[in-house]
Formats: sequence, structure tokens, C-alpha cells
Amino acid sequence: MPNKFDDPVLSDELTPAYVLHSRKYGEHHLLVDMFSCSAGRIPLMVRGGAAAKSTRRGMLQPFNPLLITWSGRGRIANLKQVENRSCYVLPRGKALFSGFYLNELLIRLVDQYEPMPELFRSYEKTIESLGDGLALDLPLRCFELELLQTLGYGVDLLHEGQSGVAVSAQAYYHYESETGLRRVPQEAGFLAQGDTLMALARQQALDVRQSREARELMRHILGFYLGDRPLKSREFFYTPG
Repeated sequence: MPNKFDDPVLSDELTPAYVLHSRKYGEHHLLVDMFSCSAGRIPLMVRGGAAAKSTRRGMLQPFNPLLITWSGRGRIANLKQVENRSCYVLPRGKALFSGFYLNELLIRLVDQYEPMPELFRSYEKTIESLGDGLALDLPLRCFELELLQTLGYGVDLLHEGQSGVAVSAQAYYHYESETGLRRVPQEAGFLAQGDTLMALARQQALDVRQSREARELMRHILGFYLGDRPLKSREFFYTPG
């Protein structure tokens, strides 16, 4: 049976991309997981990229806006051309670890060679927000929702899952992975109050309580799709938001 990776993988036109993760391959090469605008997440071999004198090594860093081309046959293509696309501000502190969190989400949840231009633009916007040193919570939560929407797991934050009744600002809600939001008594334990859900759905600024609730809600929802294996960015660095 033909394999879709048997066909040549080729991009002669420069396309915007970011490095999600890289590791050394052999003595002199790098294996880089890229997120590109035109082809989605792609693994690329960078021949000679690990050599001390490689001019590419400094460019192939997370959060650096790049333009790339590649070619090859099979699952892993070869990076042909790479250049800096624009100046950028590296996120620092908590924002930097939040960026690593975004990269790990893409690696864990997004299939290779699936073009997702809207998600790419959302990722770029979020990385720029992290570099600007602004509040982290809302950009991260909005990207998480965009990611789920792109993957076909859209989350309705404004209606109860089974009844379709509109969310009430003063009510309390839990989230069931199969059915959506469910109204619950406060004393029964809840993930978010209605005003948090409404603010998040409308991409409005979140106060301290709403930020905490939104973070726990999205962690709960994403956990269903991530499975039992924890995110390394949470385990070793920083819990986003």
C-alpha cells in the first residue's frame, strides 16, 4: 500500500516557520521539529547544523521568526534554506516557559504535515504577546481554545452542553469532556463561574479569580486529549498562566 510519505516533500518557496524543538542527530546534524505556515508541523534534518561553525545553528532557536524551504522524500525532509524573517524579542521568565508550553502542546496534539495557517497565525500572535511582557493568562487561554477548535474539539463556553441553556454569570460550572458545560452547586465543586466563561469566550481581560478558574478549566479540558503522560513544560518549568 502506498505511503503518503513516499511522495517527494518539497517547498521551493520561502514559508514562515518557527522551531518547536531540536536535538542533535549524530555528530554534526540536527533534527528539528518546525511549525510552518504552509505545511503545519514538519520534521526537518539540518545537515551540519550541529557543527560548531554552522551559521544556521544560531538561527534555529525557538520563537525566532524564520523563512524556510525544504526538500526530500519520506517522513523527514532536508532543510534547504533558512533566513531570519524579522527581529524578535525573546520571552523571559514565566513568559519563556509559557512559550515552551505552547510548543509542547503543538508537538503532542498536532499531526505532522497538516497545514493549519490560522493556528500558525494564532501561535505567532501569542508568541509576540509573550515577548511584549504583557499579562500571560488571556493569550495562553485564547491559544488553547484556538488549538482545540482547529483540531475539531471546539469548546462552547456560553451554553450548557446538554440543554443549550445560556451560561449565567453568577452560576457555577463543571466541564464534561463528552457533553460540555454542566451547571453545578457551588458546594459540589466547580471549575469556573459563569462570568469567567463569558469573559474568556469574549477574550476580555481576566481578574485574579477568573485567571485561576480559566487556567484550571483549560487544564482539565486539555488533559482529556493529552492523556496520562504529563507535559514536561509543566513538570520542570512553570505552570502557565
